[in-house]
Amino acid sequence: MRQMKCVPDKAAREVSVKYAHFKSTADGGFKYQSVRAHLEETAAFSERFAAKTGMRETGRLLGILHDSGKFSDAYQDYLHACMRYEAGDAPAPPRKGSVDHGSFGAVYVMEELRDRADPYSELAAEILAMAIASHHGGLRDYLGPDTSAPLWKRIEGYPVHKREEYAQIRAEFEHEFSRAELERLFSVSVQELKEWKKRLPEFTKFQLHLLVRFLYSCLIDADREDTRLFMEGEKPEPENRDWDLYGRRLEQFLERLHERQPKSPSEKKIRDLREAVSAACHKAGGWPRGVYKLTVPTGGGKTFAGMRMALRHMRQEDAAGIGHIIQVLPFTSIIEQNAKAVRDALQCGEDLLEHHSNVVTEGQEGDRGGEEERDAEEHNLSSEQYRLLTERWNTSFIFTTTVQFLNTVYGPGTQDIRRMHSLADSVIIMDEVQALPLKTMKLFGELVNFLYNACNTTVLLCTATQPELEKRPIGIKTEVKEIMPNVNEIFQKFQRMEVRDRTQAGGYSIEAAADFLEEAKGEVNSLLVVMNTKTIARQLYEALKKRISSHAQILYITTELCPAHRSDVIRRLKELLEQKRSVVCVSTSILEAGVDVSFECVVRNLAGLDSIAQSSGRGNRHGEQGQNGITYIINIADERLGSMQEIIVGEEKTRAVLDTYRKMPQAYHGSLLSPAAMSDYYQKYFGAADIESRMSYPVKSDPEIRDLYSYFTTTGDTALRRRYQNRVGDYKWILTYPFETAGRQFRVIDEDTVSVLVPYKKGDELIRQIMEKDGRFHLGEIRRLIREARPYFVSLYTDRLRAYQHAVSASPAPGILILRDGYYDETVGIKEEQTLEFLLR
Repeated sequence: MRQMKCVPDKAAREVSVKYAHFKSTADGGFKYQSVRAHLEETAAFSERFAAKTGMRETGRLLGILHDSGKFSDAYQDYLHACMRYEAGDAPAPPRKGSVDHGSFGAVYVMEELRDRADPYSELAAEILAMAIASHHGGLRDYLGPDTSAPLWKRIEGYPVHKREEYAQIRAEFEHEFSRAELERLFSVSVQELKEWKKRLPEFTKFQLHLLVRFLYSCLIDADREDTRLFMEGEKPEPENRDWDLYGRRLEQFLERLHERQPKSPSEKKIRDLREAVSAACHKAGGWPRGVYKLTVPTGGGKTFAGMRMALRHMRQEDAAGIGHIIQVLPFTSIIEQNAKAVRDALQCGEDLLEHHSNVVTEGQEGDRGGEEERDAEEHNLSSEQYRLLTERWNTSFIFTTTVQFLNTVYGPGTQDIRRMHSLADSVIIMDEVQALPLKTMKLFGELVNFLYNACNTTVLLCTATQPELEKRPIGIKTEVKEIMPNVNEIFQKFQRMEVRDRTQAGGYSIEAAADFLEEAKGEVNSLLVVMNTKTIARQLYEALKKRISSHAQILYITTELCPAHRSDVIRRLKELLEQKRSVVCVSTSILEAGVDVSFECVVRNLAGLDSIAQSSGRGNRHGEQGQNGITYIINIADERLGSMQEIIVGEEKTRAVLDTYRKMPQAYHGSLLSPAAMSDYYQKYFGAADIESRMSYPVKSDPEIRDLYSYFTTTGDTALRRRYQNRVGDYKWILTYPFETAGRQFRVIDEDTVSVLVPYKKGDELIRQIMEKDGRFHLGEIRRLIREARPYFVSLYTDRLRAYQHAVSASPAPGILILRDGYYDETVGIKEEQTLEFLLR
């Protein structure tokens, strides 16, 4: 039992320093962080983060106010009870979240600082109040679709029901922080808001709502990071990127590549073309902040060319050394490959973060704060520790997924949004931008405007199949300049594959498709097969294994394999290709974009022309065949695409392009992979019925406000106000944004997924480590486990998880689900039935 002399008694607390946090020490006592220290240190972080968008003093004020409610006697009693429990002098801890410490700061802004005669003062106060009151659990609704106004109800009710507490906190707070200084900070904050408005070519409700999210991000990350530093006994590390060093290392690496002797004239031609792309990107690195696009064929060397542009640009634009180079990719398999290539070239080690997914997850339904508390309790953690497990973006290089990137801005809760401020003063490389989910395009377009105009960020849109987003009705309002001066010419010179249409009426059965694949394999040494669904891919894999496994290696790659397993299969695949062994790889689209492999022949299931072009990019990648390879398009009968509407529309528009090509191949310069063919495809695709309306993230829950985008525009504002007027009365505030409602509905991928730790290689060892624990994990242990286990997780859709109830179980480690022995196969990954070999052990 810890010595109770370490816990301050009530009489002492009435005259002593007020505490924000405590932690246990090795000698059985406690160490404390005062409220004032926490507010000052959080403010220092928050002002630095908010300065990126010109709101430095606003950030400081947020930090000072956010936990000011912890000066209350009620909170100190709560903390005292927590310490008594930790010391072993109480049978149970107090209920987490039972003391409201977030309302005071929000009320103080509205009651003490706001000037009701100045609309900008009103606006600044409402923004500050939301961030402060919501700093646990996620942004709330200003005005919900059901006419609830939780923030205003909370703020108006607090001084009425807790008048004495409000007076007590205010007296202590103003003793620590002078009222005159607080009023000065608020006055500067109002002025910062006016100046911020001038940065935007067009000041809209949507852009303003992104500012609210950004400032909230600054506060959340500042609060969580200061708390983490205290809990772990660490000091803040200064951020100072060495772009010059990394720039030199990349140039040295590229020089070594140039010195390698090509094996053939065609390989030399491809190398020279890649170097031309790289040179164009290096030149573009000297351009000012902006939004640019890089359109080069698959295999054109975009990874290092884009990095070369970004490094030169950051050396020029990021003199303070606080920004990041953020590469956003659609698939984890590409992240793993590209991150390794860049890490090896730049020798940047842990200064490059691969952020694929969040393993520890927040509740996403109902009261967000309550869910967070319940999750923490279930995981044997304090809620504070639970929040501290979430990932920060504080390295020079960040490689992440499209899902994580969009969740960082539009996702619910606090776990993702704490990273949003890291997008400022940076270069964001959107690789394979054509893979951006259709429903998120308008949200993405508005975000691009915000990042460029308000955050000094350069955005680079990279792909071989450029959808020309600046021409689509998604809200990009700035010029998007192409880096390559001669796109058509470089595509013609880069051509290494020819696309042939082998679709047939009614489509191929699995057996007929296997016949076609067996025949195609008979003409080449290496064959890639890319299907739209895991079900079809699995069936074809099994069929080919029976037919030709005696004289060819048959490999299988889908998301049913954990990242480490996929990496092993891809590594084995590259070895087989390098050795010119007979090989067939059956995959889903996970392999079609960005993965550096080269097959003699490709067979692609009918899909969007962009997907077909990406799959073709895995063929004859380095021109090693000396002539064009072939990509065959086939169509599978009874494909059952279900809700995969974008693939269905893509197939339809590709059929139209194929029809044009059959009649007039010259319209596409004799190639289905030409920019002309791709432009016509996208013109047809984006011109399809209902496509434009589906770019705004349609929602079905509200018959009047039909898309998530409109929640943050004049359309949504008008509808919400009218609804409130009809049911309640006059709405007397400025902002109506329903943040929480929108967050609950936002999913980059429609189906919810959960991560399951699988017993593949080291994953098996980690599962054993976890199961041997007694359930009590230190924060550092959990962080280590999550880092080490990340490559051994498989994401399962929640509806499918129900079918796996017998295979998946909770573990003693907080937030980690595990797959039981026997349900993971060394070839096909996760499966529903145990292997006979396991049952016979």
